Amino acid sequence: MERNIIIENICTACHCGERRAEEYLAVELRNLRELRDAGALCYGDLETACSGLGLDFDYTDYFCRTLSLN
Repeated sequence: MERNIIIENICTACHCGERRAEEYLAVELRNLRELRDAGALCYGDLETACSGLGLDFDYTDYFCRTLSLN
């Protein structure tokens, strides 16, 4: 459910459709996973991902949870 809210917020911020918003989110998650796997992920990267998607920094928790599940 939270993912749906995030997609809606990305759509609003980026003035794009749902499919494009999902692509943007997938790219950010892939970038964060690469940083995590390289041992170079820091909290600022989560904030940058939020900022790049037009999301409030409150959504860093979503990225933390998503990255910890993979």
